[in-house]
Amino acid sequence: MTGYDFDKTIYDGDCFIDFYKYCLYRRIYLIFFIPIQLIMIVFVFYNKKYLKQAFATYLLLIYKKDILIEGFWNKNMSKLRNWYFRQKREDDIIISASPYFLLTPICQRIGVKNLIATNMNFSNGVIKGKNCYGKEKTKAFLQKYPNTILEAFYTDSKSDFYIMAIAIHGYMVTKNNLIQIK
Repeated sequence: MTGYDFDKTIYDGDCFIDFYKYCLYRRIYLIFFIPIQLIMIVFVFYNKKYLKQAFATYLLLIYKKDILIEGFWNKNMSKLRNWYFRQKREDDIIISASPYFLLTPICQRIGVKNLIATNMNFSNGVIKGKNCYGKEKTKAFLQKYPNTILEAFYTDSKSDFYIMAIAIHGYMVTKNNLIQIK
């Protein structure tokens, strides 16, 4: 099994932020909610999980979410990096801090069957359990696949060194450059 971070690794950017921008453009009334988001973010800056939840409160105000996600991926499929498709395998796994609700549709489109992501409620932005970031990626992988060897892990982030530590090979990704570091 080969593992991949998603944002800035397979996808050119941060899909959670890009989805927010996509929603702002299509649900212009969300702009009036920005001051509330900023106030909430100021009070929770100390914790990534709560910071992400505060940011995601805009989900409360969005209607036809499934249509937005479909449109978002229709528009942003081109941001998936070609190097991934040249080496894609049946047993690939994406392990990401982005939410399941956003990654599940793209994984289905590109044929990735294995996904570990942040379990965020699509209706209100509340995270159930842990934010799938840093050490949590490793814990989630070992819990879901206890007897599986991770042959390689590809990432753009030093926060993924924990999951890279359990992989046989590790690669840092910068745009289309893959550098083996383990």
